[in-house]
Amino acid sequence: MPRALVQLLLVAGAVATAALVVVYHTLPPAATALAGTLPPTIVLGGYHIHSVRSDGTGTVDEIARAAHDAGLAFIILTDHGDGTATPLPPAYRSGVLCIDAVEVSTNGGHVVALGLNDASRYPMGGEPVDVIEDIHRRGGMAVVAHPDSPKPELQWRAWDTPYDGVEWLNADSEWRDQSNGHLAVVAARLLLRPPETIASLFRRPTPTLRRWDGTLRRRPVVGLAGLDAHANLAGWPRYVDMFKTLAQAAVLQEPLTGHAAEDAAAIVSALRAGHTYSIVRAFASPAALEFTAENGGAVVHMGDWAAADGTLTWRARVPEAPGARVVVIGEGREIARGRGSVTYSGPAVSGAYRVEVTYPPFSMPWIVSNPIYVGTPADEGPVDPPPAPATDALDVLGSSAWRVERDAASTGQLDRDGGALRFHYALGPGRPASPYAAAVVPVDGTSGFDRVQLTARSDHPMRISVQVRLSGAGGGQRWRRSAYVDEQVRTIVMPLSAFVAADRPTSQQPIVSVVRELLVVVDTVNTSPGARGTIWITAAGLGHAQADSMASGRDTPGVLWLPERGARPARRDE
Repeated sequence: MPRALVQLLLVAGAVATAALVVVYHTLPPAATALAGTLPPTIVLGGYHIHSVRSDGTGTVDEIARAAHDAGLAFIILTDHGDGTATPLPPAYRSGVLCIDAVEVSTNGGHVVALGLNDASRYPMGGEPVDVIEDIHRRGGMAVVAHPDSPKPELQWRAWDTPYDGVEWLNADSEWRDQSNGHLAVVAARLLLRPPETIASLFRRPTPTLRRWDGTLRRRPVVGLAGLDAHANLAGWPRYVDMFKTLAQAAVLQEPLTGHAAEDAAAIVSALRAGHTYSIVRAFASPAALEFTAENGGAVVHMGDWAAADGTLTWRARVPEAPGARVVVIGEGREIARGRGSVTYSGPAVSGAYRVEVTYPPFSMPWIVSNPIYVGTPADEGPVDPPPAPATDALDVLGSSAWRVERDAASTGQLDRDGGALRFHYALGPGRPASPYAAAVVPVDGTSGFDRVQLTARSDHPMRISVQVRLSGAGGGQRWRRSAYVDEQVRTIVMPLSAFVAADRPTSQQPIVSVVRELLVVVDTVNTSPGARGTIWITAAGLGHAQADSMASGRDTPGVLWLPERGARPARRDE
């Protein structure tokens, strides 16, 4: 062998050895195995997981086996989709309860739909507020996914919507702002100490926690830690390593029974109610968090409400970790701290109170609880009134100028059915062709109006896009607002302030004086290519709101209120 080649190999070997020594001596600390076990009413699971059904690499069975090997009791699968696929029924696989959810893409970011009753009759998509409305209509819980991802297109941009939960931590987001050089070192460490290396990338997500605390000042919101596991980098990070890194604990009323449907309902109910906390297992485990508030002998737990009366005594404790730093946070600020436990008494001030626990030597939170709320559900804050019905409305239903617009592959037909305008549509095949069909009528915006009011029904549940088109070059810019319709006749009130630009992004609002057309559109945002059906429009008008009609119209049967942009809709129990 040539001497030069031998020297080159010796140098390469020395460099590799030195690199391994550096990597070995800079490994993060091994996870601490704490004494004790979790009570049977606290079960650990993995939330936000992708399989081969979307952009993951593992089958459901393979992921379940990995979860079993990591000691988890349940997993929540969140493959990308539009909600039209029937969720997999809950099932135990390799002794792990598998619960199916879906991650939906909206115009304002991604949202996880958990606990859906069934498949949607139409694709969920478009504006975040509409997707969340559809999730709620189907009995689900809407959780904002990777809200502050370093990747702009993955960030959540609709903080004024009525989401139910937020991922305070997303493991997939934590590596995206690292340099390639650092990731190369991380890759080497990953071979030696995988869970701890993944967790070494975690930093306290202060902006996301601030957003969560800010929302908690107005209403309850559940915080979850999302794995966002894919195992799509040549199988790394492996599912089993992700499961050993981060877990979501569900605090149940009773131990799991072994009956999949019953147990899945219990876990989803616990998450929905905020009876849950997150734990970075790569720091230390197991960990049973005890967090209560006591007032006059009444003790409440995470997710529940304490009366805003007299004095509250807060207690938080991690029995297995006496050296951990335990902090109680109320209204976004620290109110008490301790080592291993904390007890604090003070006035019962309305608000949301949660716990963060750090485990030495780490600064990243080890455990994050969900809040205990002080007050009553009615104390969530003022609810913005619904938009008022249009008064002095310009009726356009009777116009003889209604016409159909469509793409070349779609069809549409308008005719009269008694007092209704009947619109038959059939979309062409193929999403790349962007098939659509629209019923269009000219309007006169010079008299001014601030809302569109439509009374309609359809032959099956669907979403229509109600649009206004302005005069101008190229056909004029359009603004749109989606509305749900089904077999029931309903009146839909849509303030122009709730419309968003349809053609190009803009923060401007439609200029009413140059609105020249009203459109009722069926397109592939919420309708599958090749779909056909019928819509009946029994009233259509443009008008104004009057202050004295705000309250009177609120309880009108069959009226769907679409809130102003940025307004907080009324709670679903109102």
